[in-house]
Amino acid sequence: MDMETIGQLLTGAVLPGAGSLLILVALGLAKEYAGQLKDAKTRQLLLALVQAAEQIYGPGKGEAKRRFVREKMKEKGLASAGREDMEAAVYRMKAGGS
Repeated sequence: MDMETIGQLLTGAVLPGAGSLLILVALGLAKEYAGQLKDAKTRQLLLALVQAAEQIYGPGKGEAKRRFVREKMKEKGLASAGREDMEAAVYRMKAGGS
């Protein structure tokens, strides 16, 4: 075998595999990015719902506010936020952050 034949064999074997690998990496990165976008939107929604609950129910009445947030999250087809997530959203809201 001469070098040209070896080069052709390698090109025929390596390039399709490398292309498949690049596609898999790109799809993995796209999936991760989409997950981050969804997480960010869920956090924004949670913060908005906590703010709405605070506005509707006023001071105190924590269980009613948590129930309101859980119900609205369910209406949106999202998993219910845990109490820790809701408390963190309250903290962010009171701190003026998002």
